[in-house]
Amino acid sequence: MRGLSVCLTLFLASGCVSYGSHLSATPTPPGQTEYSVAADGLVLDRGFGPQVLPNPEASIRWGIARELDFGLRLNALGAEASSRIGLVHAQRYRLTTVPLLGGGLVTATNQDTDLVTTTAGVVLLNGFSLGSRTELVVGLRGQTRLGLNAVAVREDFAEATWSFVPGGSLGVRFPVSERFYLFPEIVVVVPYDLEEGDFESPILQGGVAVEWGSRAPAMRAHSPPP
Repeated sequence: MRGLSVCLTLFLASGCVSYGSHLSATPTPPGQTEYSVAADGLVLDRGFGPQVLPNPEASIRWGIARELDFGLRLNALGAEASSRIGLVHAQRYRLTTVPLLGGGLVTATNQDTDLVTTTAGVVLLNGFSLGSRTELVVGLRGQTRLGLNAVAVREDFAEATWSFVPGGSLGVRFPVSERFYLFPEIVVVVPYDLEEGDFESPILQGGVAVEWGSRAPAMRAHSPPP
């Protein structure tokens, strides 16, 4: 029973903002839908010493235009909305920008550490084609993070903390069947406390996602002209 309680606590503690994405630099084709489930883990220090926390995620993306999609991503107690916007498309290279907005509730906390965290920022995805369906993805990110501890939520908003969170990611998306892909990824970010003027402990996130998409809509048959 005690072991179950510890596992449950760690699972709920992972409900903070997620820094992974498992996104390639190729937006979802228009009219199609892509799905993803990921088994990630976080290594971070929130005042209790280094912790390793599970971070399961699920996401869905919709293709809107040729170089534009929109997606939602959920983890234990957090969510994120983002859009992929294609900027450069060369023969074996893509550059895509991903504006995002997210947030999460952290249950394993005290009055001095963040209880609620929100973030907004941009990720630049550099996609290098390694084959017809395999893509190496190098990401650069910059996010602004607002942390609300128990005092800021209940008494004084001035106790909220602001941070700038730069970082990078490395992943590769490759097919395992006609419709399914695996996407291992590792992300490192180093939050910078804007009030204290100092860097916090690095945050490491890594894991693997399984991705698949809806089949392309069939072409409608046209009746011959009369």
